[in-house]
Amino acid sequence: MYVLAAGPDLGDKGAESFFGTPAGKALVAICGAIAVVIVVIGIFRMVNGIGRGRPGEAFKSLMFALLIGGMLFNLGITTKGAQMMSGLIVKVFDSFTSVSNSGG
Repeated sequence: MYVLAAGPDLGDKGAESFFGTPAGKALVAICGAIAVVIVVIGIFRMVNGIGRGRPGEAFKSLMFALLIGGMLFNLGITTKGAQMMSGLIVKVFDSFTSVSNSGG
């Protein structure tokens, strides 16, 4: 099995250089504004859920809103997380390859 992919550092460097361009700065600003809106909606949903007597649902709503808002608010951390996940996937495929090759 062959996996076509770019070099290990290309995506991170490309994203960081894009965030420095005017279009990248505009994207970061738009994502930050969307993040604030998502978190505010999550807070209102939490208050509504507590008012209906469902604190578990309210807490879940707030946590997901904070998670998504955090990912949108700081795109640098999001790209680092994507890079870590791709490294994990590469290790999983490498382990599958080593197990299948050693099985005889």
